[in-house]
Amino acid sequence: MANRASSPKPRIGGDASDYESLSGLLHAYRTPVAIILFGIMVSMLLFFATLVGQTRSIERDFRSFAVARTGELDRSMATLDVELRQLQQAVQSGLDPAAAIEIFRAAELTQRIPVVRDMGIVEPGSATVSINATIANQVAEQVRGLMPRETSGNAPIILPLVDDNGRNSRFALAQRVETRPGAWAYVVSDFEVMLASPVGSIDPIWVVATIADRAPTYVLASSVELQMAAANEEANIPSALNSAPFLVRWTAQAPFSDIRAALLPRRSFLMQTAPLPWVALFSALFATITIGAISLKDAQRADEVRREVARKTEALRQSNAIIAAKNAELERFASHASHDLQAPLRAMKGISSIRVERQLDLDERSRDMLERINRGADRAQRLVQDLLTYTKAERQTAKIERIDTQTLIAEIEELLGAVIAEAGARVEWSLDTPIHADRFLLVRTLQNLVSNAVKYRRDVAPHVRVQASRAGDYVRISVTDNGIGIDKAYFTRIFEVFQRLHGSEAYEGTGIGLALCQRAVELHGGDIGVSSTPGEGSCFTIRLPASLADQVANDSDEAVAEQSVSNDR
Repeated sequence: MANRASSPKPRIGGDASDYESLSGLLHAYRTPVAIILFGIMVSMLLFFATLVGQTRSIERDFRSFAVARTGELDRSMATLDVELRQLQQAVQSGLDPAAAIEIFRAAELTQRIPVVRDMGIVEPGSATVSINATIANQVAEQVRGLMPRETSGNAPIILPLVDDNGRNSRFALAQRVETRPGAWAYVVSDFEVMLASPVGSIDPIWVVATIADRAPTYVLASSVELQMAAANEEANIPSALNSAPFLVRWTAQAPFSDIRAALLPRRSFLMQTAPLPWVALFSALFATITIGAISLKDAQRADEVRREVARKTEALRQSNAIIAAKNAELERFASHASHDLQAPLRAMKGISSIRVERQLDLDERSRDMLERINRGADRAQRLVQDLLTYTKAERQTAKIERIDTQTLIAEIEELLGAVIAEAGARVEWSLDTPIHADRFLLVRTLQNLVSNAVKYRRDVAPHVRVQASRAGDYVRISVTDNGIGIDKAYFTRIFEVFQRLHGSEAYEGTGIGLALCQRAVELHGGDIGVSSTPGEGSCFTIRLPASLADQVANDSDEAVAEQSVSNDR
């Protein structure tokens, strides 16, 4: 009992411990894990692909806005140039400057979106005629700064100004009045006015403007939100220019070539996202989760099946080990039982034979009883031997080889020589095809069939024909006799162990011979059958697979290969 308690119990499901580790779990669930990881990767790729596509769409929209804005700036600059030339021509033609300004003021008021902040005439030593006096004073200071310089020609020039908020977004376009020495006509505008017209429902544009030699300044569309953002970003214009994902640069045409601008998208425009990337992401993730859940469920079922198979396999292995031990024990028991049973039978037979041979004073009845004892001992001894042969055949494995037919015939005739001679039987052999089988099993099978053909005979001399021929995928061996025959109702019964159709007084036997023949043929993968007519004879037919010849050829090739390897070594 102590040994049983201390011995470890066999573990059912030998691979169960593998699933306790992370690597084991990953191996068991590798398919759903791979599907989920692949799905997540595809989802992210789809998301970023649609996001890149959306970014390109945003860039196209921005550049479309930028083209509209630059076109608006070009039109505004052209308007300023026309206004300045008309004012100059009006004054040069002798029109009073104040009257000319009133005319242009009235004209500006009729425009839907005026671009002129101020316009007028500046003369040294005289009052400036203008619309806005404050702006006129700024222009006058810039013009006085130009007096010491020597200017040639009559081309318009750009004068940088400061707007009401202190930014460098205002400028004046000035030109000499030839008929009034020292007089300058000017028009004033700024980018806030030029960009006041809406481009769309959302204006995505920020403009960084540079006028003459002034520092760059933010100029935005007329939106409170954008103006507040510009005030916050004004100190970091170079950083904003360098970090802009896309940029459109604009330079004014002459005479405004000193004015330059850079158009860049505002952040709120860049941060807007269409629903498509998120729809693609969530759709792909949903599909991944769905497929991963189905795969995970299948992997769990497969895992359970593997565990169950492992448990069943281990249980089957243990059962096979127990069966093998029981078979070995039964074999030993059968051998010992055969020996122990035959010993008293041999003793009984020996004693009764001695008494009969010595012609002791026995009456007829006693002599008959002794002979019956001898016959009973012979039958019991044959029964024990046949049982031992049958039990060995149940556990035997067929060892296929090519059978030499002449040697086969000689061996069977030698084994049955006395029986054939005693019955006056004639055995004809016609083995016209190669036979591949287990030699021992085939000899025992044909020996039993020929012996039965001679034993169950009629009043005529037994005639037995043994033939072998190829029939499709089988080798057909038939044993035909002219004996008493078998009724069709007993064709199946005769192949069962201990099944006899006649009593032991009529025909000797143990009822095991045909069962042994059937087992031997089945070990070859073949079958055995019988056809018979009572009173005329029987024909037992054996079918052996023709493929047994290929098995012998393969075994021979392997043996040759192993021998060549051995010789090489």
